[in-house]
Amino acid sequence: MEHVDAMESPFVIPHEDVEAMEASQAFCVLRSYLERDADFCSSHAQCDDQAKETWLLHRDILHALIMPVVTLFSRASALASAALCTQKVEDLELAFAGEARGAFLCLQCFITEETDWCRTRGCPACVVTATLSTDSHIRLTIAASLLSTASVATPTREHLSVKESDRALPPLPHILPALQHAVISDPFWEGADIWSYILSRATQLSAGIQALIVECVNLESLVSSPTTERPTSKRGLTHPSVPFALSGQAVEEKGVKLRKSKLAKRQLRLEREEVELMRRVALQCWAQARVPKNIRGELLGLGETKRTRSLTCP
Repeated sequence: MEHVDAMESPFVIPHEDVEAMEASQAFCVLRSYLERDADFCSSHAQCDDQAKETWLLHRDILHALIMPVVTLFSRASALASAALCTQKVEDLELAFAGEARGAFLCLQCFITEETDWCRTRGCPACVVTATLSTDSHIRLTIAASLLSTASVATPTREHLSVKESDRALPPLPHILPALQHAVISDPFWEGADIWSYILSRATQLSAGIQALIVECVNLESLVSSPTTERPTSKRGLTHPSVPFALSGQAVEEKGVKLRKSKLAKRQLRLEREEVELMRRVALQCWAQARVPKNIRGELLGLGETKRTRSLTCP
């Protein structure tokens, strides 16, 4: 069997950076956990032991970078589903707005299509080389590296106990110079210009993910809705209003008036808009029937000023 060339990792990480990562107890624990998934494909199984160790190290670094983002997306999806009271994946984005909504959509599309790579499943060498396969792979890797050093995602040591500090993964900016060198050296990406473009978009994605983290905190407080803050009454809050007779007169007992949250009001507004849109579509299907012109516009709602639905609600 002939030796297959080009069996080395495209990333070159300095030895001192590798030593700094291996000094982290959490990173070492992660590596020991990932050792069980060290099966190489038939092509990369021909690599020598040193090359395989390099592939495994780079795979483990990618796992430490990407998996926290995948976990964040799963948590954001669960909170959005609870807040919107829906299981429809296409509706979950409505729980977020602005940069957070854009980041959620980006993660939703990419993680759905690249689940195996995001979870570093399969041959370690194939997982590492796939990082350079598309713009989206490179962008998410850069964004995850920037996120690992962001204050919103990295609590200070003063706020962590000794056990929590040992379990916290260290910041991983070491992949950026190696990734930049790999992109510039790869003839497919046509030099250094593409790196500046991808880095700019990755910085925007990282900012969006940080905004998503903040909105998840807000959704968490909304979904939890502690009972201690609910108003108290002699009657149960869920007791229906029941009319009863008093001195020959019918008197209706009124229940407690509950305040709708901003998110609930927004969802009610979107629901009304959806019903109105469906009504107009149904009417347009038979609008060519024998309906007098003087009432056709009224039936279709053309005579009134309608609010245009914004794609970036509210």
